[in-house]
Amino acid sequence: MSQMKLMIYGATGYTGQLVVAEAVAGGLRPVLAGRSAKKLAALTRWSALEKRTVAVGDADGLTGALEDITVVVNCAGPFSRTAEPVVEACCETGTHYLDITGELAVFEALAARDAAARQANIMVLPGAGCDVLPSDCLIADLAARHPGGQCLRLGMAARSGFSQGTLRTILDGLNNFRIRRDGAIVRVEAGSLRHDFDFGEGPNAAVVSVLGDVATAYRSTGIANIETYSQASRPVELLTWTVRRFGGLLTMRLPRRLLDAVIQQGPAGPDEGERRGSHATFVAEIEGADGERATARLRVADPYGFTAQAVVAIAARVLQGDVRPGYQTPSLAYGADVVRQFVGVEWDRPDG
Repeated sequence: MSQMKLMIYGATGYTGQLVVAEAVAGGLRPVLAGRSAKKLAALTRWSALEKRTVAVGDADGLTGALEDITVVVNCAGPFSRTAEPVVEACCETGTHYLDITGELAVFEALAARDAAARQANIMVLPGAGCDVLPSDCLIADLAARHPGGQCLRLGMAARSGFSQGTLRTILDGLNNFRIRRDGAIVRVEAGSLRHDFDFGEGPNAAVVSVLGDVATAYRSTGIANIETYSQASRPVELLTWTVRRFGGLLTMRLPRRLLDAVIQQGPAGPDEGERRGSHATFVAEIEGADGERATARLRVADPYGFTAQAVVAIAARVLQGDVRPGYQTPSLAYGADVVRQFVGVEWDRPDG
């Protein structure tokens, strides 16, 4: 590849368009790609940018589309359907891979391709957005300052709307709650684990949830017991109740199609005003063999805006040759302090 090129795949989606706007504002000229030529053509504000139409199911088409690309940012979720085909093509073309997934199964699937990525001399770094970059950096920093941790708990409290893609990802994860026990990922029932976290206003109840850190934190820290939680807000409690009673039904084909149709009729994602008032707070807690606990908290303003900031900044570093081949987490590739460079990040480390 004589010229360093960035491709944004899934450029027509809600988050994809935020990523494109961030890249262009930073002086980059990404190649825009997606599954629909019609939707790509509708991106008239970026009419001067090159566009490529290719479906993830077209292996030869993907390989051809990535042949001259240095790094691809995959914004096309659910990533359980797109990540592996794109990474497979990247291994063929020598293209570095970034995405913005928070899906546990995707992190595990891509981690299994570490050897192939190293052989192809490419970096595979999923979770380069608000899922999971902030929490991964928070956890890695806390673990480095408190070695010997036996159990890690992560709590998240979000005040943000959802894009259609995020809602579809949530549907994909229904009735599939996972934690890590002694290094192995195991399934738990919805609502079966609860824990208190201080999200900034004193202890607050949280309920077990499905966060990608069950995969990434294990590789970033080596801690073998990991649980992830979401603040027990009214919507989270309602979702937990629904999954406990109707989880199996919600994953069947007809109900899922109906839910997909409802999502499709809703807004693409939070509008600019909603985003200005949105934030996500992460609390990491590490417990040692003696029962002593260390905690730290990190707050991110405008999670969708943060995602665009973060993944474009990392893509820019890749374009400059700053890469670490193989499967990576954000903190392994760029250090825990990488999160500090972004606007709207507040990091509270009570013990220094």
